[in-house]
Amino acid sequence: MTTFPPVDDQMRILMRGVDFGDTQTRENMEKELRARLEKAVATGTPLRVYCGFDPSAPDLHLGHTIPMRKLRQFQDLGHEVVFLIGSFTGIIGDPSDRDSVRKQQTVADALEKGKSYAQQAFRVLDEDKTLIRYNHAWLSELTFTDVIDLASNFTVQQFLTRDNFSKRFKREDPIWLHEFFYALMQGYDAVALETDVQIGGTDQLFNLMAGRKLMEAKGLSPQTILTFPILVGTDGELRMSKSTGNYIGIDEPPGVIFTKVLNVPDAFFCHAQLRGTGHALGPERDRRHVRGHGRGHAGHARLQAEVGVGDREHLPRR
Repeated sequence: MTTFPPVDDQMRILMRGVDFGDTQTRENMEKELRARLEKAVATGTPLRVYCGFDPSAPDLHLGHTIPMRKLRQFQDLGHEVVFLIGSFTGIIGDPSDRDSVRKQQTVADALEKGKSYAQQAFRVLDEDKTLIRYNHAWLSELTFTDVIDLASNFTVQQFLTRDNFSKRFKREDPIWLHEFFYALMQGYDAVALETDVQIGGTDQLFNLMAGRKLMEAKGLSPQTILTFPILVGTDGELRMSKSTGNYIGIDEPPGVIFTKVLNVPDAFFCHAQLRGTGHALGPERDRRHVRGHGRGHAGHARLQAEVGVGDREHLPRR
């Protein structure tokens, strides 16, 4: 039976940096999370929390560390964490932030690019407390009947309310049918993993809500979702991305990281600080909570210094 810190203390830590874009959604998710934490404390049963990462490129970057640090906070508080590699969703790629269709890849391509993800993730996550999963394990087993069943929970109109699809529709640019499948696949991940909490970017809100809807349709308790704003890139304008070249890879050589950090504009630092997911109680008080419940980690401070985004002092270094 696991012993957890008080619920109020967990809430202050876990809600730090969360942004849903509207007050009502935040209130609903905060209420749900508190109820789940209260049940976890009462029963001694940890929550199962996950975040998915599609291997569109071999490297994770600083933007990925925002949800990864939130996963680490759940770990330090005694909960179970699943680091999901999108070996099947990566075939299509998430269209959430795209004004045009992504280039498709094969499962083999995604697996090859995702090989290094686990080891890179352990720069932030506790390896001994992290479950690595690949979603081709269940998505590749779905039949066409299964896909029809999943699709019957959504309407075309719901998809067209998404900003990127709406813009493309108005411009009469192509919206390919397979792009609609992405939300179904990501939503089904939550069903397959039977998770309590999913973490993602604000651009992922539709996909995360799809997971809640599918879980409910399958007779499961809908997962609580926590979303975080997307980290701006080193240009201080566009979102951090490999495709735009405005990223800081967490596994890049020290000299490369140092040079990129030296050249980023002030706008990056301001935005990065707002996106920080560090502990809300203050680092020393939080460390006492973690140590007091036997979940300290000797390398935690060093890892946060390497990939943290809370302030200038916590920019990546080795």
